[in-house]
Amino acid sequence: MKTPRFIRTSSFRLAALYAGLFALSTAVLFGIVYWTTTDALREQVRLSVQNEMTSFEAKIATGRVSELQAEIEQRLASGKPQTFYYGLQDSSGHALAGNLPNLGVFEGWREPPVDDEEREDDDATDEHSNPVLFALGRRLPGGDYFTIATDASRIDEAQEAITDSFIWATAATLLLGFAGGITLSQGFLRRVDEINRTTRAIMGGDLADRIRTSGSGDELDQLGRNLNDMLDRLHGLMEGLKQVSNDIAHDLRTPLSRLKQRLEEARSEANSVEDYREAVDQAIQETDIALSTFGALLRIAQIESGKRRANFSDLDISELLASLASTYSAVAEDMGKVLVSSIAPNIHMRGDRELLTQLFVNLIENALRHSPSGATVSLSLARRDGGSIAEVADTGPGIPESERENVFKRFYRLDRSRSTPGAGLGLALVAAVAELHTARIDLLDNEPGLTVVLHFND
Repeated sequence: MKTPRFIRTSSFRLAALYAGLFALSTAVLFGIVYWTTTDALREQVRLSVQNEMTSFEAKIATGRVSELQAEIEQRLASGKPQTFYYGLQDSSGHALAGNLPNLGVFEGWREPPVDDEEREDDDATDEHSNPVLFALGRRLPGGDYFTIATDASRIDEAQEAITDSFIWATAATLLLGFAGGITLSQGFLRRVDEINRTTRAIMGGDLADRIRTSGSGDELDQLGRNLNDMLDRLHGLMEGLKQVSNDIAHDLRTPLSRLKQRLEEARSEANSVEDYREAVDQAIQETDIALSTFGALLRIAQIESGKRRANFSDLDISELLASLASTYSAVAEDMGKVLVSSIAPNIHMRGDRELLTQLFVNLIENALRHSPSGATVSLSLARRDGGSIAEVADTGPGIPESERENVFKRFYRLDRSRSTPGAGLGLALVAAVAELHTARIDLLDNEPGLTVVLHFND
Protein backbone atom coordinates (compact mmCIF):
# COMPACT_ATOMS: atom_id res chain seq x y z
CA MET A 1 0.00 0.00 0.00
CA LYS A 2 1.30 3.43 -0.93
CA THR A 3 2.27 5.68 1.97
CA PRO A 4 -0.12 8.65 2.37
CA ARG A 5 1.27 11.80 0.80
CA PHE A 6 1.20 13.90 3.98
CA ILE A 7 3.41 11.37 5.77
CA ARG A 8 6.10 11.86 3.13
CA THR A 9 6.30 15.62 3.71
CA SER A 10 9.26 17.12 5.55
CA SER A 11 6.95 19.04 7.92
CA PHE A 12 5.27 15.80 9.11
CA ARG A 13 8.61 14.06 9.51
CA LEU A 14 9.97 17.03 11.44
CA ALA A 15 6.91 17.08 13.73
CA ALA A 16 7.19 13.31 14.22
CA LEU A 17 10.89 13.65 15.02
CA TYR A 18 10.19 16.31 17.63
CA ALA A 19 7.36 14.22 19.10
CA GLY A 20 9.70 11.24 19.33
CA LEU A 21 12.44 13.32 20.94
CA PHE A 22 9.94 14.74 23.43
CA ALA A 23 8.68 11.24 24.20
CA LEU A 24 12.28 10.13 24.75
CA SER A 25 12.91 13.08 27.07
CA THR A 26 9.70 12.18 28.91
CA ALA A 27 10.99 8.63 29.36
CA VAL A 28 14.28 9.94 30.76
CA LEU A 29 12.37 12.26 33.09
CA PHE A 30 10.15 9.32 34.11
CA GLY A 31 13.20 7.29 35.09
CA ILE A 32 14.62 10.14 37.16
CA VAL A 33 11.30 10.87 38.92
CA TYR A 34 10.55 7.16 39.42
CA TRP A 35 13.84 6.30 41.09
CA THR A 36 14.08 9.53 43.05
CA THR A 37 10.54 9.20 44.42
CA THR A 38 11.01 5.51 45.22
CA ASP A 39 14.19 6.18 47.16
CA ALA A 40 12.55 9.04 49.06
CA LEU A 41 9.52 6.91 50.01
CA ARG A 42 11.69 3.97 51.07
CA GLU A 43 13.71 6.28 53.28
CA GLN A 44 10.51 7.72 54.74
CA VAL A 45 9.19 4.22 55.55
CA ARG A 46 12.48 3.20 57.15
CA LEU A 47 12.42 6.38 59.26
CA SER A 48 8.87 5.69 60.47
CA VAL A 49 9.80 2.12 61.52
CA GLN A 50 12.92 3.46 63.22
CA ASN A 51 10.83 6.00 65.15
CA GLU A 52 8.38 3.29 66.19
CA MET A 53 11.25 1.16 67.48
CA THR A 54 12.50 4.19 69.44
CA SER A 55 9.08 4.53 71.12
CA PHE A 56 9.68 1.05 72.71
CA GLU A 57 13.11 2.02 73.93
CA ALA A 58 12.05 2.45 77.57
CA LYS A 59 10.48 -1.02 77.73
CA ILE A 60 13.47 -2.60 75.97
CA ALA A 61 15.90 -0.96 78.38
CA THR A 62 14.27 -2.65 81.44
CA GLY A 63 15.05 -6.08 79.99
CA ARG A 64 11.66 -7.39 81.21
CA VAL A 65 10.00 -9.22 78.33
CA SER A 66 6.64 -9.29 80.10
CA GLU A 67 6.40 -5.50 80.07
CA LEU A 68 7.28 -5.38 76.36
CA GLN A 69 4.74 -8.09 75.65
CA ALA A 70 2.06 -6.16 77.55
CA GLU A 71 2.85 -2.96 75.60
CA ILE A 72 2.52 -4.83 72.28
CA GLU A 73 -0.81 -6.40 73.24
CA GLN A 74 -2.09 -3.04 74.47
CA ARG A 75 -1.31 -1.35 71.17
CA LEU A 76 -2.89 -4.12 69.14
CA ALA A 77 -6.02 -4.10 71.34
CA SER A 78 -6.49 -0.32 71.11
CA GLY A 79 -8.84 -0.58 68.13
CA LYS A 80 -6.95 2.06 66.17
CA PRO A 81 -5.88 1.39 62.57
CA GLN A 82 -2.58 -0.40 62.73
CA THR A 83 0.29 0.89 60.59
CA PHE A 84 2.89 -1.36 62.11
CA TYR A 85 3.26 -5.08 62.75
CA TYR A 86 4.99 -6.35 65.87
CA GLY A 87 6.70 -9.60 66.60
CA LEU A 88 8.29 -10.80 69.89
CA GLN A 89 10.17 -14.10 69.72
CA ASP A 90 12.37 -16.05 72.03
CA SER A 91 15.93 -16.95 71.12
CA SER A 92 14.78 -20.12 69.35
CA GLY A 93 12.28 -18.23 67.15
CA HIS A 94 9.03 -19.14 68.92
CA ALA A 95 6.43 -16.31 68.88
CA LEU A 96 5.70 -14.72 72.22
CA ALA A 97 3.50 -11.78 71.16
CA GLY A 98 2.46 -9.63 68.19
CA ASN A 99 0.72 -9.97 64.87
CA LEU A 100 3.76 -10.30 62.61
CA PRO A 101 4.26 -13.54 60.65
CA ASN A 102 7.25 -15.58 61.62
CA LEU A 103 10.14 -13.96 59.79
CA GLY A 104 12.82 -15.75 61.72
CA VAL A 105 15.23 -14.14 64.11
CA PHE A 106 17.48 -11.39 62.71
CA GLU A 107 18.98 -8.04 63.54
CA GLY A 108 18.81 -4.98 61.27
CA TRP A 109 16.67 -4.43 58.17
CA ARG A 110 14.88 -6.98 56.05
CA GLU A 111 12.31 -6.64 53.24
CA PRO A 112 10.56 -10.01 53.07
CA PRO A 113 7.35 -10.66 51.07
CA VAL A 114 4.47 -12.03 53.16
CA ASP A 115 1.44 -14.08 52.07
CA ASP A 116 -2.01 -13.36 53.51
CA GLU A 117 -2.29 -16.69 55.22
CA GLU A 118 0.94 -16.14 57.07
CA ARG A 119 -0.38 -13.02 58.79
CA GLU A 120 -2.11 -13.32 62.14
CA ASP A 121 -4.41 -10.35 61.59
CA ASP A 122 -5.80 -10.07 58.09
CA ASP A 123 -7.79 -6.96 59.03
CA ALA A 124 -4.60 -5.09 59.80
CA THR A 125 -3.44 -5.32 56.24
CA ASP A 126 -4.56 -3.58 53.04
CA GLU A 127 -5.83 -5.17 49.85
CA HIS A 128 -2.35 -6.01 48.55
CA SER A 129 -2.18 -9.80 48.50
CA ASN A 130 1.60 -10.08 48.61
CA PRO A 131 3.00 -6.99 50.27
CA VAL A 132 6.64 -6.35 50.94
CA LEU A 133 7.36 -5.58 54.58
CA PHE A 134 10.02 -3.19 55.79
CA ALA A 135 11.11 -5.01 58.97
CA LEU A 136 13.60 -3.89 61.61
CA GLY A 137 14.80 -6.60 64.01
CA ARG A 138 16.55 -6.08 67.36
CA ARG A 139 18.11 -8.51 69.82
CA LEU A 140 17.01 -7.90 73.40
CA PRO A 141 19.35 -8.09 76.44
CA GLY A 142 17.86 -11.43 77.52
CA GLY A 143 18.45 -13.07 74.11
CA ASP A 144 14.90 -12.61 72.76
CA TYR A 145 14.15 -10.80 69.46
CA PHE A 146 11.80 -7.88 68.86
CA THR A 147 10.72 -7.01 65.28
CA ILE A 148 8.69 -4.06 63.96
CA ALA A 149 7.50 -4.00 60.34
CA THR A 150 5.26 -1.93 58.10
CA ASP A 151 3.58 -2.60 54.80
CA ALA A 152 5.48 -0.96 51.87
CA SER A 153 2.49 -1.10 49.54
CA ARG A 154 2.27 2.73 49.43
CA ILE A 155 5.60 2.68 47.61
CA ASP A 156 4.09 0.35 45.00
CA GLU A 157 1.05 2.62 44.73
CA ALA A 158 3.25 5.68 44.21
CA GLN A 159 5.30 3.84 41.58
CA GLU A 160 2.14 2.75 39.82
CA ALA A 161 0.73 6.29 39.86
CA ILE A 162 3.96 7.74 38.48
CA THR A 163 4.10 5.07 35.75
CA ASP A 164 0.46 5.66 34.72
CA SER A 165 0.98 9.42 34.63
CA PHE A 166 4.01 9.18 32.40
CA ILE A 167 2.35 6.64 30.11
CA TRP A 168 -0.60 8.96 29.59
CA ALA A 169 1.71 11.97 29.17
CA THR A 170 3.80 10.12 26.57
CA ALA A 171 0.70 8.93 24.72
CA ALA A 172 -0.76 12.44 24.70
CA THR A 173 2.56 13.85 23.49
CA LEU A 174 2.81 11.41 20.61
CA LEU A 175 -0.85 11.88 19.71
CA LEU A 176 -0.60 15.66 19.72
CA GLY A 177 2.73 15.50 17.88
CA PHE A 178 1.32 13.35 15.09
CA ALA A 179 -1.89 15.40 14.94
CA GLY A 180 0.19 18.58 14.69
CA GLY A 181 2.36 16.94 12.04
CA ILE A 182 -0.69 16.01 9.98
CA THR A 183 -2.10 19.54 10.29
CA LEU A 184 1.22 21.14 9.33
CA SER A 185 1.68 18.71 6.46
CA GLN A 186 -1.73 19.41 5.01
CA GLY A 187 -1.13 23.17 5.19
CA PHE A 188 2.33 22.71 3.70
CA LEU A 189 0.94 20.56 0.89
CA ARG A 190 -1.74 23.14 0.06
CA ARG A 191 0.88 25.83 -0.34
CA VAL A 192 3.21 23.57 -2.31
CA ASP A 193 0.28 22.65 -4.58
CA GLU A 194 -0.29 26.36 -5.15
CA ILE A 195 3.35 26.78 -6.21
CA ASN A 196 3.11 23.71 -8.46
CA ARG A 197 -0.13 24.99 -10.00
CA THR A 198 1.47 28.33 -10.79
CA THR A 199 4.61 26.79 -12.26
CA ARG A 200 2.52 24.48 -14.45
CA ALA A 201 0.50 27.47 -15.67
CA ILE A 202 3.72 29.34 -16.45
CA MET A 203 5.16 26.32 -18.28
CA GLY A 204 1.92 26.33 -20.25
CA GLY A 205 2.65 29.89 -21.39
CA ASP A 206 0.73 31.99 -18.84
CA LEU A 207 3.57 34.28 -17.70
CA ALA A 208 1.11 36.62 -15.97
CA ASP A 209 0.13 34.07 -13.29
CA ARG A 210 1.64 34.54 -9.83
CA ILE A 211 1.91 32.53 -6.59
CA ARG A 212 -0.53 33.58 -3.86
CA THR A 213 1.14 34.18 -0.51
CA SER A 214 -0.47 33.85 2.92
CA GLY A 215 1.09 36.98 4.40
CA SER A 216 2.64 35.03 7.28
CA GLY A 217 6.17 35.95 6.26
CA ASP A 218 7.42 32.37 6.72
CA GLU A 219 9.86 30.49 4.46
CA LEU A 220 7.20 29.49 1.94
CA ASP A 221 6.00 33.10 1.72
CA GLN A 222 9.57 34.23 1.11
CA LEU A 223 9.97 31.54 -1.53
CA GLY A 224 6.70 32.63 -3.15
CA ARG A 225 7.75 36.28 -3.20
CA ASN A 226 11.15 35.40 -4.65
CA LEU A 227 9.54 33.26 -7.32
CA ASN A 228 7.09 36.05 -8.12
CA ASP A 229 9.97 38.53 -8.39
CA MET A 230 11.76 36.08 -10.65
CA LEU A 231 8.64 35.70 -12.77
CA ASP A 232 8.25 39.48 -12.98
CA ARG A 233 11.85 39.70 -14.13
CA LEU A 234 11.33 36.87 -16.60
CA HIS A 235 8.15 38.45 -17.91
CA GLY A 236 9.94 41.76 -18.31
CA LEU A 237 12.81 40.08 -20.15
CA MET A 238 10.41 38.26 -22.44
CA GLU A 239 8.58 41.48 -23.19
CA GLY A 240 11.91 43.20 -23.72
CA LEU A 241 13.00 40.41 -26.03
CA LYS A 242 9.83 40.83 -28.08
CA GLN A 243 10.37 44.56 -28.20
CA VAL A 244 14.02 44.18 -29.15
CA SER A 245 13.07 41.74 -31.91
CA ASN A 246 10.56 44.25 -33.27
CA ASP A 247 13.04 47.10 -32.91
CA ILE A 248 15.79 45.15 -34.67
CA ALA A 249 13.45 44.30 -37.52
CA HIS A 250 12.37 47.94 -37.77
CA ASP A 251 15.78 49.61 -37.40
CA LEU A 252 17.72 47.22 -39.61
CA ARG A 253 15.13 47.22 -42.30
CA THR A 254 16.18 50.68 -43.48
CA PRO A 255 19.94 50.04 -43.95
CA LEU A 256 19.28 46.62 -45.45
CA SER A 257 16.69 48.07 -47.82
CA ARG A 258 19.16 50.80 -48.87
CA LEU A 259 21.85 48.16 -49.33
CA LYS A 260 19.60 46.08 -51.56
CA GLN A 261 18.47 49.11 -53.53
CA ARG A 262 21.99 50.32 -54.21
CA LEU A 263 23.21 46.90 -55.21
CA GLU A 264 20.27 46.52 -57.60
CA GLU A 265 21.02 49.98 -59.01
CA ALA A 266 24.68 49.05 -59.46
CA ARG A 267 23.72 45.86 -61.26
CA SER A 268 21.36 47.61 -63.66
CA GLU A 269 23.00 51.04 -64.09
CA ALA A 270 26.73 50.80 -63.36
CA ASN A 271 28.80 51.17 -66.54
CA SER A 272 32.32 51.40 -65.16
CA VAL A 273 34.65 50.08 -62.52
CA GLU A 274 34.26 53.32 -60.60
CA ASP A 275 30.49 52.88 -60.50
CA TYR A 276 30.90 49.37 -59.11
CA ARG A 277 33.55 50.52 -56.61
CA GLU A 278 31.21 53.27 -55.37
CA ALA A 279 28.34 50.79 -55.03
CA VAL A 280 30.57 48.39 -53.07
CA ASP A 281 31.76 51.21 -50.77
CA GLN A 282 28.17 52.20 -50.05
CA ALA A 283 27.25 48.53 -49.43
CA ILE A 284 30.16 48.18 -47.00
CA GLN A 285 29.04 51.37 -45.19
CA GLU A 286 25.49 50.07 -44.79
CA THR A 287 26.82 46.67 -43.68
CA ASP A 288 29.03 48.34 -41.06
CA ILE A 289 25.97 50.13 -39.67
CA ALA A 290 24.11 46.82 -39.34
CA LEU A 291 27.13 45.07 -37.81
CA SER A 292 27.71 47.87 -35.30
CA THR A 293 24.07 47.56 -34.23
CA PHE A 294 24.41 43.82 -33.72
CA GLY A 295 27.72 44.34 -31.93
CA ALA A 296 26.14 46.83 -29.52
CA LEU A 297 23.25 44.45 -28.82
CA LEU A 298 25.61 41.55 -28.10
CA ARG A 299 27.69 43.78 -25.84
CA ILE A 300 24.60 44.83 -23.87
CA ALA A 301 23.46 41.18 -23.57
CA GLN A 302 26.90 40.17 -22.29
CA ILE A 303 26.86 42.96 -19.69
CA GLU A 304 23.33 42.12 -18.51
CA SER A 305 24.31 38.45 -18.03
CA GLY A 306 26.66 39.54 -15.23
CA LYS A 307 29.63 37.60 -16.62
CA ARG A 308 31.75 40.73 -16.77
CA ARG A 309 31.82 40.90 -12.95
CA ALA A 310 34.67 38.41 -13.18
CA ASN A 311 36.78 41.27 -14.61
CA PHE A 312 36.15 43.57 -11.65
CA SER A 313 39.24 44.99 -9.97
CA ASP A 314 40.17 47.94 -7.81
CA LEU A 315 40.47 51.03 -10.00
CA ASP A 316 41.07 54.73 -9.55
CA ILE A 317 37.89 56.26 -10.94
CA SER A 318 39.36 59.75 -10.41
CA GLU A 319 42.27 58.95 -12.74
CA LEU A 320 39.92 57.42 -15.35
CA LEU A 321 37.65 60.49 -15.49
CA ALA A 322 40.61 62.88 -15.49
CA SER A 323 42.01 61.06 -18.53
CA LEU A 324 38.65 61.28 -20.35
CA ALA A 325 38.33 64.97 -19.49
CA SER A 326 41.77 65.64 -20.95
CA THR A 327 40.96 63.68 -24.12
CA TYR A 328 37.54 65.21 -24.77
CA SER A 329 38.55 68.78 -23.97
CA ALA A 330 40.26 68.90 -27.35
CA VAL A 331 37.30 67.21 -29.06
CA ALA A 332 34.90 69.76 -27.52
CA GLU A 333 37.13 72.61 -28.63
CA ASP A 334 37.13 71.31 -32.23
CA MET A 335 33.31 71.26 -32.07
CA GLY A 336 33.19 74.84 -30.80
CA LYS A 337 32.16 73.80 -27.32
CA VAL A 338 33.73 73.75 -23.86
CA LEU A 339 34.34 70.78 -21.55
CA VAL A 340 35.05 71.62 -17.91
CA SER A 341 35.81 69.15 -15.13
CA SER A 342 35.87 69.02 -11.35
CA ILE A 343 37.22 65.65 -10.24
CA ALA A 344 38.07 64.79 -6.62
CA PRO A 345 41.35 62.85 -6.42
CA ASN A 346 42.01 59.32 -5.11
CA ILE A 347 38.48 57.93 -5.32
CA HIS A 348 38.66 54.17 -5.76
CA MET A 349 36.03 51.53 -6.48
CA ARG A 350 35.71 48.00 -7.78
CA GLY A 351 34.59 47.69 -11.36
CA ASP A 352 35.39 46.90 -14.98
CA ARG A 353 37.61 49.69 -16.31
CA GLU A 354 36.74 49.07 -19.95
CA LEU A 355 32.98 49.16 -19.35
CA LEU A 356 33.12 52.24 -17.13
CA THR A 357 35.21 53.99 -19.78
CA GLN A 358 32.55 53.12 -22.40
CA LEU A 359 29.80 54.39 -20.04
CA PHE A 360 31.38 57.83 -19.57
CA VAL A 361 32.43 58.07 -23.24
CA ASN A 362 28.79 57.53 -24.28
CA LEU A 363 27.55 60.17 -21.82
CA ILE A 364 30.19 62.75 -22.82
CA GLU A 365 29.69 62.16 -26.55
CA ASN A 366 25.90 62.41 -26.17
CA ALA A 367 26.28 65.69 -24.27
CA LEU A 368 28.62 67.12 -26.94
CA ARG A 369 26.51 65.84 -29.85
CA HIS A 370 23.22 67.25 -28.60
CA SER A 371 24.53 70.61 -27.33
CA PRO A 372 24.53 73.69 -29.57
CA SER A 373 27.71 75.50 -30.60
CA GLY A 374 29.23 77.42 -27.70
CA ALA A 375 27.60 75.18 -25.10
CA THR A 376 29.39 74.00 -21.96
CA VAL A 377 29.64 70.36 -20.92
CA SER A 378 30.81 69.57 -17.38
CA LEU A 379 32.23 66.39 -15.88
CA SER A 380 32.50 66.03 -12.10
CA LEU A 381 33.28 63.41 -9.47
CA ALA A 382 32.90 63.77 -5.70
CA ARG A 383 32.72 61.69 -2.54
CA ARG A 384 29.28 61.95 -0.93
CA ASP A 385 26.91 59.99 1.37
CA GLY A 386 29.15 56.94 1.81
CA GLY A 387 29.78 56.58 -1.92
CA SER A 388 30.92 58.45 -4.99
CA ILE A 389 28.80 60.54 -7.34
CA ALA A 390 29.70 61.29 -10.95
CA GLU A 391 27.85 63.88 -13.05
CA VAL A 392 27.81 64.72 -16.75
CA ALA A 393 25.90 67.93 -17.45
CA ASP A 394 25.26 69.97 -20.62
CA THR A 395 23.41 73.14 -21.59
CA GLY A 396 21.59 71.63 -24.55
CA PRO A 397 17.87 71.08 -25.07
CA GLY A 398 17.69 68.37 -22.38
CA ILE A 399 15.18 65.53 -22.22
CA PRO A 400 11.50 66.04 -21.34
CA GLU A 401 10.64 64.50 -17.96
CA SER A 402 8.04 62.23 -19.55
CA GLU A 403 10.70 60.72 -21.82
CA ARG A 404 13.47 60.13 -19.27
CA GLU A 405 12.51 56.55 -18.45
CA ASN A 406 12.23 55.63 -22.13
CA VAL A 407 15.66 56.83 -23.28
CA PHE A 408 17.34 53.83 -21.63
CA LYS A 409 15.37 51.42 -23.79
CA ARG A 410 17.05 49.78 -26.77
CA PHE A 411 16.55 51.62 -30.09
CA TYR A 412 14.53 54.39 -28.42
CA ARG A 413 15.28 57.81 -29.90
CA LEU A 414 13.69 61.19 -29.37
CA ASP A 415 12.03 62.69 -32.42
CA ARG A 416 14.67 65.44 -32.73
CA SER A 417 17.45 62.82 -32.69
CA ARG A 418 16.22 60.70 -35.56
CA SER A 419 18.12 62.82 -38.08
CA THR A 420 21.45 62.23 -36.33
CA PRO A 421 23.57 59.07 -36.75
CA GLY A 422 23.05 56.26 -34.29
CA ALA A 423 20.82 53.32 -33.46
CA GLY A 424 19.53 54.41 -30.04
CA LEU A 425 21.69 51.94 -28.09
CA GLY A 426 24.13 54.30 -26.36
CA LEU A 427 22.03 54.99 -23.25
CA ALA A 428 20.84 51.37 -23.16
CA LEU A 429 24.50 50.34 -22.81
CA VAL A 430 24.98 53.02 -20.11
CA ALA A 431 22.05 51.57 -18.15
CA ALA A 432 23.41 48.02 -18.49
CA VAL A 433 26.90 49.00 -17.26
CA ALA A 434 25.42 51.00 -14.36
CA GLU A 435 23.26 48.05 -13.29
CA LEU A 436 26.28 45.71 -13.47
CA HIS A 437 28.08 48.07 -11.03
CA THR A 438 24.91 48.45 -8.86
CA ALA A 439 24.91 52.17 -9.60
CA ARG A 440 21.76 54.30 -9.71
CA ILE A 441 21.18 56.72 -12.59
CA ASP A 442 19.17 59.94 -12.20
CA LEU A 443 18.31 62.28 -15.07
CA LEU A 444 17.83 65.85 -13.81
CA ASP A 445 17.00 69.19 -15.41
CA ASN A 446 20.11 71.40 -15.71
CA GLU A 447 18.03 74.48 -16.61
CA PRO A 448 18.84 74.47 -19.46
CA GLY A 449 20.12 71.10 -20.48
CA LEU A 450 20.43 67.75 -18.81
CA THR A 451 22.41 66.43 -15.86
CA VAL A 452 23.12 62.68 -15.68
CA VAL A 453 23.95 61.64 -12.09
CA LEU A 454 25.48 58.25 -11.28
CA HIS A 455 25.51 57.08 -7.64
CA PHE A 456 28.21 54.46 -6.96
CA ASN A 457 28.22 52.60 -3.65
CA ASP A 458 31.45 51.66 -1.91
